[in-house]
Amino acid sequence: MNPLYNRIGAAHSILTNLNSRYCCCLLNSAGEELMFFRSNKILAASETLAHAKALTAYAFQRNTVEFAGEDGLVTAIKDTRFCFLAGGVMFHDPSGHPLYLGLSTDRPELDHQAALDAAKALTSQERRS
Repeated sequence: MNPLYNRIGAAHSILTNLNSRYCCCLLNSAGEELMFFRSNKILAASETLAHAKALTAYAFQRNTVEFAGEDGLVTAIKDTRFCFLAGGVMFHDPSGHPLYLGLSTDRPELDHQAALDAAKALTSQERRS
């Protein structure tokens, strides 16, 4: 079993403390969905947005918040699989493999920081007692 699965509870707790409605999608280094978790209540588009943000971070190898101000690039890309809103982050697992997380909440101004916090929780080496 992937050790990241043992950390879903920590990520869920962090996200629940920030927002009661969220969807979180995690892709592996090949851009394949590794896991998906969500709160009980979500907005209708959150599931699609979470996946699209993770896919965008994977495809462009950067955090989606970095697309702010790049209107020409964002406008030129018409592929609806991608989402250039904050909430898509790339990070590494404890073994150094890249991972891509997409997060969508009903408070989009928090999505980037919440995604970073969820990524940190998923990869923490701390032991839970």
